[in-house]
Amino acid sequence: METLIKENELPLKELEKLGLYQDGQMNLSSEDLDALLAGRRTDMRSLVHLKMDGFAIRQLDAKLSLNRNEDGSIAVNLHPIYKEVKPHPLLSDAETKVLLDGKLQSVQKTYEQADKKLSQLIIEYDQQTREFVGYDPDQVEVPVKVNGENLSEKQKKVFQSGGLVELEDGTRIQHSATDSKGIRSDRKALILSVLLDGGISYLLLRGIRNLAGNNDEQKEGYTKGYNQALADSMVGKPKREVEMTVGEHIDHSRSSQHSRGYGRTASR
Repeated sequence: METLIKENELPLKELEKLGLYQDGQMNLSSEDLDALLAGRRTDMRSLVHLKMDGFAIRQLDAKLSLNRNEDGSIAVNLHPIYKEVKPHPLLSDAETKVLLDGKLQSVQKTYEQADKKLSQLIIEYDQQTREFVGYDPDQVEVPVKVNGENLSEKQKKVFQSGGLVELEDGTRIQHSATDSKGIRSDRKALILSVLLDGGISYLLLRGIRNLAGNNDEQKEGYTKGYNQALADSMVGKPKREVEMTVGEHIDHSRSSQHSRGYGRTASR
């Protein structure tokens, strides 16, 4: 699974000014770093002692994202908490309302580019920063499998467009550009299988946010497919890790997520 931005393209000088790169080390969690490389936003961060545009800022709570400039360079964007909602020019009043109310996760819009070509834009609302977020569905990373189940080409397209995808075991998932994990679900945990470095890598995600408009309590993630995917992820692991219980494996995964690859639990 190719990311929009490569790790060697990171704007280290800009990140250093923000206190996020010091002494050759990233001051970012693997989850936030993965979000940046995938074109998503990080979780909310408190940035301290900033000097921007000639002003000294003692503390700023904001999310971060990266974008590629026309010359190919990479820039850091800060998304602070706005006092009032920032409107989006493509949204009608009715579409704005359903997003603000959390009844829908996203709205799909068609717009005309400068060259007169029509393009698709998926728009979400970030409740934390009070602004609307638009993204190109063709640039969304899609897992090969979720909880061991292959996604069809149709399901992949629906996922990219922010639509709801239901798996055979009843698990429902949806892409989220405003969430650092990039996904929401009616289950608290998922195992994603992605193509990485020429092979399949397994990503164990916990603490996933609930689906927009879902009033039911999230279920635990331990479906038959989840457990099988977890077993598959242990292929090639040391014997002591293979013999771990599910709970022990989760704790071990958390402690070892300093490695790159979306906090991968295994790769083959």
